[in-house]
Amino acid sequence: MGEQNTVQLKDRVKELTYSTGTTNFALAGAAQGFSSFASNYPHNEVVFYAATDGSAYEVGSGVLLREDADPGDTITVDQLERYPFYSSNNNGKVNFGPGVKEVYVTYPATHSVIMGSGLPNLNVPKRKGIAVWDSENILNYFSNFTYDSALSSLGINKTNSIYGIDLGGSAEEYYSRVRASGYFVGPTGVEFRAGNGDTALGLTTSPYAGGTQYVHFSPNLTDAGSPGGVQTNSHLVVEVSGDVNQYILFKKQDAHTVFAGPDDDCEPSCEDDYPTFRSLVLKDLPMASLSGQFTSFDDLIATSGSLVEYTNSKVDASGDYLYEYASGIQDNLTAHITQSDSDFDTFELATSGRVDTYLDNASGILFPVKAIVIDKTIPTFTANEVKAVSFAVNGVDADNNYTVVISPSGNLTQNVLLTHAFVAGDNEVSGIFYAPTIVNNSQTMDFFISAHKM
Repeated sequence: MGEQNTVQLKDRVKELTYSTGTTNFALAGAAQGFSSFASNYPHNEVVFYAATDGSAYEVGSGVLLREDADPGDTITVDQLERYPFYSSNNNGKVNFGPGVKEVYVTYPATHSVIMGSGLPNLNVPKRKGIAVWDSENILNYFSNFTYDSALSSLGINKTNSIYGIDLGGSAEEYYSRVRASGYFVGPTGVEFRAGNGDTALGLTTSPYAGGTQYVHFSPNLTDAGSPGGVQTNSHLVVEVSGDVNQYILFKKQDAHTVFAGPDDDCEPSCEDDYPTFRSLVLKDLPMASLSGQFTSFDDLIATSGSLVEYTNSKVDASGDYLYEYASGIQDNLTAHITQSDSDFDTFELATSGRVDTYLDNASGILFPVKAIVIDKTIPTFTANEVKAVSFAVNGVDADNNYTVVISPSGNLTQNVLLTHAFVAGDNEVSGIFYAPTIVNNSQTMDFFISAHKM
C-alpha cells in the first residue's frame, strides 16, 4: 500500500464499469487502447480518478481494492472506493443509472501543480532555487531565496550561503532583519562580529573584539575570584541579585563601620588601595585641617587629669544641695499623699449615703413587684357596666407611683374588656373591667401582675 498522503499518477489507465448507484466502482476491464488499474497500482493504493456515463460525472480520490490481494476472498472483482470532491451532483457521489461508465486516472485541475515559467511575472527556475506558491496551483521561483542541499543551508538575499540560515544585506536594509517571538540557541551560540557598533559609536575602528555568546544572558560579576582580573574588593561592597534581571545591591555591613580607604597605620604612609568597610580609627581624623573641631590624642591625655579633678570638685560642691533638694521633694510628696488619703475618706463617706438612697429608689424601677393571683373570679355584668376587681400584690404601697400591668391567663368571656389597672392601697392593686353587653356568668382564671415604680 502506498502512503496515504501521496498520489501516484499513471498514463493511459482507464477501465469500464457497469456499477449503479453510489457503491464502489466494480472494474470490468481496460478500455481499448488503455491499461487496467491493477496492472499499474498495488492493493489499497490511493489514486486520482474521474468517472462519467457521458452525461453525469465525478472527480475525486479513490482507493484501489484488488481481488487478487484479498486473503479472505470477500472482494470478488477489482473495485475502486469513491471519495469525490467535484461532481455533477453538488460535488457528492453521483447516483449512476444502468449502462456503461468510464473510470480513468486523471490529474484534477484543483490539485494540479504548474510551473509557470514563461508566463508574465513568472521566472524560470534555477538550481538551488526554492519554489513559492504564486497562486493556488502555480509555482514561481525567486533568485534571492536559495537552498544548498550539500550544506543544508538556506540563503535569503545570499547566493552562497554558509550558515544554516544565511541572511544577506546590511543592518540598515529591511530584508536583512529578523523578527521572532523567541529563539532556540544551540551549542553553537550567537556570534557577534568584531567591530560591532563602530558606526553608532562614531568611531572609525571599534575596540569591540567580538565573540560568541552561549547562554541567554551574560551575568554581571564582581571581581571576587576573577581569573587574572584586577582585585578592587568590589565584592566586599556590592552584590548582584541573580543571573537574569539583575539588581546591583549594597551588601549588609557590620555596625559602626565606615567606607574608607586603607587603614593608614604605616610609617612612612602606606600606599593607596581600594576602599572597604572597616572600623574608624583615630588616624582617620585629619588633625591639621580640623584642629578647631577635634582635639588631638595628646591633648586628650594632657587634659584628662584636670577633667577628672574638675568633675569631682563640682560633684562634692553640689552634693549637699542635691541631697537637700531631693529630701524636700520627698517631704512634699508624703504630705500630698497624706492629704489625698483624708480627702478620699471624706468623699467616700459623703457619697455612700447618696448611693444607698439611689439604689433604694431605683430598685422599684429596675426590679418591679410581680405577683400571680390564682383562681380570681370576674363577676357578672349588666350592659355597659364598669366594675373594679381587687388583687392582692405584696410589696406595693399607696405612697409611691406605679405603672401596673394585669394580664389574664386566658380569653375574657363575652367581650369583657380589662381597660386599666392601678395601685389601690398598700399591697393591693385594682383592675377596671368593662362589659358592653350583659354577662350572666362569672369567670375564674389566673392573673399575672407586675408593678413598676415610677
